[in-house]
Amino acid sequence: MIRVDSHRAFLAAWQRGEACCWCDPVGHELRFYAQPVPTLQLLPALFSPFRLREALMRRFLAPGRYEGCYLSATPEGAPLLMLQLTGSEVPQDAIGTLYSLADMT
Repeated sequence: MIRVDSHRAFLAAWQRGEACCWCDPVGHELRFYAQPVPTLQLLPALFSPFRLREALMRRFLAPGRYEGCYLSATPEGAPLLMLQLTGSEVPQDAIGTLYSLADMT
């Protein structure tokens, strides 16, 4: 996985199909994996258990809006929001969906 230093570089690597990650200025980390299933991940910084519960509520109250989104945790216990991609998503929209699910819009 390559680490990039800008949002633009993250999108360019994604469009090339390269696994990549980028930390935004606030500390949230975005990751893109092409294999085995194209997946976009968001590791939100400073995400409390209360905010995780709110994200779960948003996910289940708006299933159409968050289709393909999943909430999990890293092995260290940090929250992990995922979106399985179909290939037809506009990258900015997919990123926006995860940020919306985390209520970071």
